[in-house]
Amino acid sequence: MQGDPFLSGQAVSNLLAFDRWLKDIDRTPATGWRWRKRGWIKTINVCGRLYISRDEINSFEIRAAAGEFSKTHVTPKRKEADQ
Repeated sequence: MQGDPFLSGQAVSNLLAFDRWLKDIDRTPATGWRWRKRGWIKTINVCGRLYISRDEINSFEIRAAAGEFSKTHVTPKRKEADQ
């Protein structure tokens, strides 16, 4: 079928499963949970399953590229050797 949107490469919905998106960007479910807890990303609960809108993904990527979530890297100090 040529006109069937389910068989084409185009997106049918604005929503994407949150766990699928995390897998696509190589992040663990724990990282996704932390991002949600910190309010960095908003998800939509549909019958107990989490989804994320493509608009929210775009917003998150723009904010991340702008450095909104960046922190300074702190290298731990070495313990002094016992002498």
